[in-house]
Amino acid sequence: MPADRSSTGQLGEDAAAGYLSRRGCEIITRNWRANPGEVDIIAECTQRAGGEKTLAFIEVRTRHGERGTAEESISPRKAANMTSAAYAYMAAHGLDPETTPWRIDLVAIAMRGPNIVAIDWIQNALEG
Repeated sequence: MPADRSSTGQLGEDAAAGYLSRRGCEIITRNWRANPGEVDIIAECTQRAGGEKTLAFIEVRTRHGERGTAEESISPRKAANMTSAAYAYMAAHGLDPETTPWRIDLVAIAMRGPNIVAIDWIQNALEG
């Protein structure tokens, strides 16, 4: 892994944002912080069946030759913090989590050397 983890993470987040945009998601904000927790990308994604929009809170995991899957790298604490941040975002924007369609997704970026070799978008990766 390169010495600078933050630039690898930024590369992964940029790739994820582009990937999501190409698949019909509108990026609302990036690196939204709440106490506790942070969400890498918040996007509004259109469901193909019916065209309903869903608010997606997206964690990006960039893996560089490490063992284990991106899903396994999300600790129970991280999952709880993401859920708390999602609720905080909705509260801050006057959205009711009972009536607003929303989910927590994961975008896994696999790298080999300096190259991105795979992007995997896992919808509903965490229970909200």
